[in-house]
Amino acid sequence: MSACRIQFPLQNAFALTVHKTQAITLPKASLHLDDQMFAGQAYVAISRCRSWDDVEILSLTLDAFKVDEKVKKEYIRLEQISSNLSTLFGTIKKVYLKHLTNGGRSPHVGDP
Repeated sequence: MSACRIQFPLQNAFALTVHKTQAITLPKASLHLDDQMFAGQAYVAISRCRSWDDVEILSLTLDAFKVDEKVKKEYIRLEQISSNLSTLFGTIKKVYLKHLTNGGRSPHVGDP
């Protein structure tokens, strides 16, 4: 009686949720980016490796990249603040330059 044994090269593997990968760096990642992702999860998933060469995207749909509406509103609010500050600093700069061209003197009522 003879027997034949066939060996299959198996490698241990495991899976992690996107939540579990937050704040850790992975040596390699294989990802399914589909419409089951919550807002911000696709970014977290693809940013876990040090190099793009270590990221393998197995499936991809554009619905994976969702942005929270609260985040959009906050960006708009910050842009408005930035625009207002730019206008304010522009006005301050004009007043300062006018002051410098006046010889550093403050204008007085009745000065020619």
